[in-house]
Amino acid sequence: MDDGEGDRAELNFDEKNFLFEWLVENNKTLTRKNKELLVENLKLRSRLEELEKINFVDPTTGLHNRWYLQPRLEEEFSRARRTGASLSCLFIDLDNFKAVNDQHGHFIGDRVLRDMASLLRGLCRREDVLVRFGADEFVILLDSAGQRAAKTAAERIRGRLEAHSFNCGEQEMTLSVSIGVSTLKKEHVASSTDPWELVWTADGAMHLAKQKGAGQIHRLDCQGQGQKPAESERAAS
Repeated sequence: MDDGEGDRAELNFDEKNFLFEWLVENNKTLTRKNKELLVENLKLRSRLEELEKINFVDPTTGLHNRWYLQPRLEEEFSRARRTGASLSCLFIDLDNFKAVNDQHGHFIGDRVLRDMASLLRGLCRREDVLVRFGADEFVILLDSAGQRAAKTAAERIRGRLEAHSFNCGEQEMTLSVSIGVSTLKKEHVASSTDPWELVWTADGAMHLAKQKGAGQIHRLDCQGQGQKPAESERAAS
């Protein structure tokens, strides 16, 4: 072997050694960057969860808010179509809540709303969807519940709330609720064109309940047509 071949063999060995060291260092760099990306992803995920909480959770009561209803309505309707079950909705409004704010202030009013939310949460099943819809309005989606089950749930809520004493600073007071009940029977679920019909039908029933006086319940059925019922069709039950 001449000198040129010897130098070439030594050069090949050095190249292999250099390549090995480069791969080791490059792997360390990639590992470090992967860790950094993982940390960033975890931070982003945490931030997204915070934003979701801000978007979907009512800060006063800790319940989900009305924006949470859209995805949950779609989920509940999809499940009902698969299982062939009925769906019901309760629209609950605190009677004369404005008087609480006027007489005791909004701080006490918020306390009453939190107390109300806690009571409703305790009266709901795990599969039910409870949200604060508006100022003193709450909505409950009742999974796999027909007319009788929905009416029973409304009666139970009305009785429990009317028996409860709300702490209003130096005094306690009782409050009544008006409840609208709507039901979409299983034979109408498949043909329903607008999941929100279940909610605004219950809302309409709640307003009709208020016309009867405080602490009343009124029920309306959905037909799954995506049309609001005419006044003449709103028969009390």
